[in-house]
Amino acid sequence: MIRKIKFSNFYSFKGMQELSFTANKKKTYSYYNSKFGDQITKIAGFVGKNASGKTNIMRLFGFIHEFICISSRQENQNSDSNYFFKTFFNNKLKSDFSIEFEKDNKIVCYAVSIKNNVVISESLYLKEFKNNSRKKRVFKRIEGNKISLNKKYFKGFKNNFLENIRFDVSLVAFLKTHYNIEVINFVFDYFLNLKGNFTEQGSINSVHHQIAALNIYLDNPGLKKKMEKFVSRFDLGLSGFDIIKIKNDNKFSISVTGLHAVEEENNKLSFSYESRGTQSLFFILANIFYALEKGGVVVIDEIESGFHPEALAKLISYFIDESEKLNVQLIFSSNFLDFMNKLDMHQVYLVNKDEKGSSFSYRLNQIKNIRSDENFYSKYMSGAYGAFPKIRV
Repeated sequence: MIRKIKFSNFYSFKGMQELSFTANKKKTYSYYNSKFGDQITKIAGFVGKNASGKTNIMRLFGFIHEFICISSRQENQNSDSNYFFKTFFNNKLKSDFSIEFEKDNKIVCYAVSIKNNVVISESLYLKEFKNNSRKKRVFKRIEGNKISLNKKYFKGFKNNFLENIRFDVSLVAFLKTHYNIEVINFVFDYFLNLKGNFTEQGSINSVHHQIAALNIYLDNPGLKKKMEKFVSRFDLGLSGFDIIKIKNDNKFSISVTGLHAVEEENNKLSFSYESRGTQSLFFILANIFYALEKGGVVVIDEIESGFHPEALAKLISYFIDESEKLNVQLIFSSNFLDFMNKLDMHQVYLVNKDEKGSSFSYRLNQIKNIRSDENFYSKYMSGAYGAFPKIRV
């Protein structure tokens, strides 16, 4: 469960932003009760006018996932592209990121700062829920690859190899690639289970994510059946999907066919001919059902893409109900706003831009004099909360 995330100088966000997903005194199962004394929302929806920065917040999670997980696979490669660091708001300024998450009665805080495509600082802290444990530093790295390690977590570790770490690679990624260290594996696996429908570059349902979704279905037949049952409830005329992995000349391709119930027969239709809404639902459900079954965090940009508004409402209700006893989280952006009344004021986030074009985000409960029993959708549509488009045609 992500507790909070802080960042600055990332795409349209220039100043420091802090997004907290914690709350107190909530009596609903849409929150996780932390042993550390507070609660973490299992669902968070971001709204705002077009080009306000909603997608950039979703990209933030994609960046952290790619920086730690994908860079570990590219760590030994020579690269002049500096892929991870070329798209910030201003490369002449420092970009800061920190994310705090909770898992298995542990709170982990990972932070990294980047300037001119170079990691200038990186740190990892851990707090365990036992005997009033204090937060302990696992490692700290500063510019020039000066690294200090906590001997508690690195017993018998020989660090003469650390001087070889590339300037644009996370220390977590480097250590994961070359060593078997329990705390590093714990952090890596957490971010590996951060699923979504986009990349750091912002492309939604790219080929990479489509293939990942298809492999989830192929590897988890029971999960595929749940998806088919769920989709059939949407009155789409679909009874299921054939997903077949085909090998040709040592290369693999995946064929998908929709099974349509017509006069008591299943007529097959190539997936490419299914509606955009059906295709979007198909891929999104892979990540959501995977999280509900395995645990983890799902981040979906434009979750309503191709949907009818009622379909989105049903999907959100389903996630909340199914996650009652689970430690899972759904974070999404949407332009279909009816969902606002399904959540409380600690679960809705607004994104706006100032007069200089810099984005900022705030939680609905931070609005002065807001009431918990308000019709959030109606008040937002009236412009009372801000982050509402002023369109003059």
